[in-house]
Amino acid sequence: MKKCLISTVAFLVVLAVGLVAFGQQKVKRSAGRRQGAQRRQQPLVIPDNVTVEKDIVYLEAGDYPVTLDIAVPKGLTKPVPAVVHIHGGGFAGGAKNARHAVRYAVEGFIGVSINYRLSGVAPFPAAVQDCKAAIRWLRANAEKYHIDPDHIGIWGTSAGGHLVAILGTSGGDQYLEGYGGNAEYSSDVQAVVDHFGPTDFLKMGGNHLASNSPESRFLGGKITGLPDQVRRANPITYVDKNDPPMLIIHGKEDRTVIFNQSELLYAALQKAGVIAKLVPVANAGHGYRPTPQGATTSPRRPEIDDMELEWFRQYLK
Repeated sequence: MKKCLISTVAFLVVLAVGLVAFGQQKVKRSAGRRQGAQRRQQPLVIPDNVTVEKDIVYLEAGDYPVTLDIAVPKGLTKPVPAVVHIHGGGFAGGAKNARHAVRYAVEGFIGVSINYRLSGVAPFPAAVQDCKAAIRWLRANAEKYHIDPDHIGIWGTSAGGHLVAILGTSGGDQYLEGYGGNAEYSSDVQAVVDHFGPTDFLKMGGNHLASNSPESRFLGGKITGLPDQVRRANPITYVDKNDPPMLIIHGKEDRTVIFNQSELLYAALQKAGVIAKLVPVANAGHGYRPTPQGATTSPRRPEIDDMELEWFRQYLK
């Protein structure tokens, strides 16, 4: 009986310690979620030396207004290059973010972040045509915003990486150019940074081939039944020697957009004689998330951001 009583007490002590530890971990996780939410909800901080205009309508696509944010360094005495951010989100989500515009304005560029019609609004080539219309709009308004119209760079992640890649390679293609206004201006860009964007949809495999995949929704039908549209949506289709310098950065362990998608684009650019660089990120999944969890990515995210900035400094002189 005594031994039984002692065992029962010991069990209760262990159980109590476990419950306390579990409670502490739960509090920590809850606090972490609150901190993450607070970080996401933090207001945009605009430095004193930067002016920001948000939600400028650069295109009326039927009754659908397409908008951008622009950040301009104060005190400019001459035009400077522009760097345009194109967001990701599987072609079906995401939105522009003035923080990206401000980041480049702080570095002395005209910073821009744009929206485009998502796949639920209009299928390909609408998104590409919108992005090209935004570049033309910037040139049409170059004097107002102190933009050097001969030096415009673009960068994007995931679906945005796809869009910047196709903008970089498809200059002059009328099907992709669209009729979004300012037709007298060029939509060509002079430097590109593609972060883990897809290229050849039919070579991604798995769920990407399904009728409800992001790529199928983007093209307006199951991609296996739309080979011509897949070809038209592939940046590699348009690669030639006149394409602008392109930096491609991609996580080696990416399972959402497999690394080979960037290898295919890089090989095509090299074959055409285009200035290009492919940076594989070790231990990184989609969005450069450490894979496996807790692993150290190489290069790290701050280094990747620096690579991007230096690419534009080098090629948007």
